Amino acid sequence: MADKVSLKIYDIVGSPIWVSTDDGQKVFDKIVAAFEAGRAIELSFANHENLISAFFNAAIGQLYNGDYTDEFLDQHLTYTDINEDDLEMLKRTIANAKRYFANRPAYDRAWRDLIDDEEE
Repeated sequence: MADKVSLKIYDIVGSPIWVSTDDGQKVFDKIVAAFEAGRAIELSFANHENLISAFFNAAIGQLYNGDYTDEFLDQHLTYTDINEDDLEMLKRTIANAKRYFANRPAYDRAWRDLIDDEEE
């Protein structure tokens, strides 16, 4: 197992409000940098007040884009200080990301078709 480093979302974002995809991207970038350095991650959810799925999509969901296997992520990414409601949201985010990235062209095509229909 790789050396484990603790990343505190609060310290990365600088606020207890975790709602923007930009902040989620900051967390994602820190996770990827640690993986590239051969580190495992313990991601702490301590000190948050508000959290939405858009943040999770950017921070965690895109980890499932195919660059890392599920096995790698299971072994190298753990979560601490997370309440049950947020854990359920995280699980839904991961499941949705896996579904999306497994069939990205079809999802993207469906989205484009929807947008095209709305513009007509």
